[in-house]
Amino acid sequence: MTDSELSKWWPDLGIVVAELRRSGQPAVADLLVDAVRAGATSSEILGGVGAVLHDHRALRSRLGRPVAGARGAVMGDVHRAFPALRLTHWLARMTGRGA
Repeated sequence: MTDSELSKWWPDLGIVVAELRRSGQPAVADLLVDAVRAGATSSEILGGVGAVLHDHRALRSRLGRPVAGARGAVMGDVHRAFPALRLTHWLARMTGRGA
């Protein structure tokens, strides 16, 4: 899947991937695209994308407002698919372990 195809299929994730490439983080962008390619089901795709975004959450502060909104929308999709992750991420933030 190309970045262009990704942008058509999941526009919010396409915005995040494009910004990561522009901001000098092509390896993280590639991980997101690979997570989409590797998933055989929507749950696998959402889980893989959520894991990449969670693992690289420190980059969130480097994203501009529109891109941060797109990232938030993607994580919203992930949290709707896996509601328990929302609580896990919230607890991690409250205990200073990120998320």
